[in-house]
Amino acid sequence: MKILSGIAVLTLFMGAFLWSSPAAMAQGCDNGGNHTIQVRPNDDGSATLTYRGGPGDSVRVCPGDKVSWVLTDSNRTFFLDFFSGAPFAGATRRGNNSRLTITIDAQSGSSYNYDVGFDGDPGMDPVIIVE
Repeated sequence: MKILSGIAVLTLFMGAFLWSSPAAMAQGCDNGGNHTIQVRPNDDGSATLTYRGGPGDSVRVCPGDKVSWVLTDSNRTFFLDFFSGAPFAGATRRGNNSRLTITIDAQSGSSYNYDVGFDGDPGMDPVIIVE
């Protein structure tokens, strides 16, 4: 009887150890790998962001994911301005008239506020959160 209870305790201990190991924890970040944020101009010149059918003002990503901002219903040039650094290498201001794509090069636990808008028009302040 003592042998069986000892085996049960050992099994529970090993299960808990494997469940909480770094390898198991590293698998927690899975937000899809590719993210598309739609940018649409409003009548007042500001931008509306849409992500996966909902608001695009706060998007959670993982290191190595690709994020694309795609302009819809317009051919204007839109700009992204990241404040206090950016989650990718290179310039913190990017502009395009159709699509901007970056690869997340940032550590987990970081967040990046940025402005998205059209040249000369007011912008909005969404955030990219790296999990």
